[in-house]
Amino acid sequence: MIFPGDFKELNLKKPEWSLSWAVLILNITLYVVTAIIYDSWPARDTLQILNDEKFKNSVAEMYVQTLDPVEVKNLKGSAAQIYFSALKDERFWKRVETYPFTGDQVQIAENREVISGFYKSYLNSVQYQFGLSSFELSPWSWVTYQFIHGSFMHLLGNMLVIFMLLRYLEKRVSETWLMTVYLFSGFAGGVAFLLVDKTGGMAVVGASAAASGLMSFLLATNGNRLMPWGYLIAPVKNGYGQIYLPVFFLFPVFLISDFVTLLWEPTGVAANVAVSAHVGGALMGFALGTFYLFFRSKAASHRVLSYNDGLHELS
Repeated sequence: MIFPGDFKELNLKKPEWSLSWAVLILNITLYVVTAIIYDSWPARDTLQILNDEKFKNSVAEMYVQTLDPVEVKNLKGSAAQIYFSALKDERFWKRVETYPFTGDQVQIAENREVISGFYKSYLNSVQYQFGLSSFELSPWSWVTYQFIHGSFMHLLGNMLVIFMLLRYLEKRVSETWLMTVYLFSGFAGGVAFLLVDKTGGMAVVGASAAASGLMSFLLATNGNRLMPWGYLIAPVKNGYGQIYLPVFFLFPVFLISDFVTLLWEPTGVAANVAVSAHVGGALMGFALGTFYLFFRSKAASHRVLSYNDGLHELS
């Protein structure tokens, strides 16, 4: 594992209040609170059924029956990918109870019961209540989805990257700029997700779009600069440490896979990840980084900014 940022400077005993700590604490607090209030989704017993191969193949066949001829013609991928499309398509969940399916009626009845329960539990999940979706779009969800995570590993992955990036950037860029990048990258990620997700799938949650935006912002403002990278091979002596690599390594290490996946599999079904949100956040971060450089050069030419503003460190 490799991640950007200087973890050696962390002082966990006496942490200094900053934007990075505020974002970290807010995300962790919201995760803990929502985990207490809302049941985990999907439930473990339901998850076992969802992973059953017979169930997967049967649901994939049912899903194809509910699609119109144009959708069937454009449907690509294996039975497993079609199955994941069905699980992410809210239209299918609503049609299951009344649609006149053909085939093994006993299996279809069992599938109906499982999917109906899956749908009802989804409506009571934190993902539905606070996530961003084309079916239930509220003004608040544009903000709330950026601070809610569906699992501990989801939270850990995003916070590791975001916290270390903010720690590195806040010494060089104002907190106002960084919070703007965080939120606007999230907004752009949401727009990209809704544009690509035309089937009305499950709501998206998480700060991944903000993380991609912060990476692209750093890439745009400081692509050739050397920065510290932490690495972890194993939690043993000499199994972790720090090296210095150019900032532009962010693109091949973190960002390029999202762009390739979006082009190859726009819905993100194969990876079961909202890569469109990642790409939208990355594009917004790069645009804000470009604007930031333009603003800095214009301000410097008019002597608006002084050397002590810290912006010289990005050059």
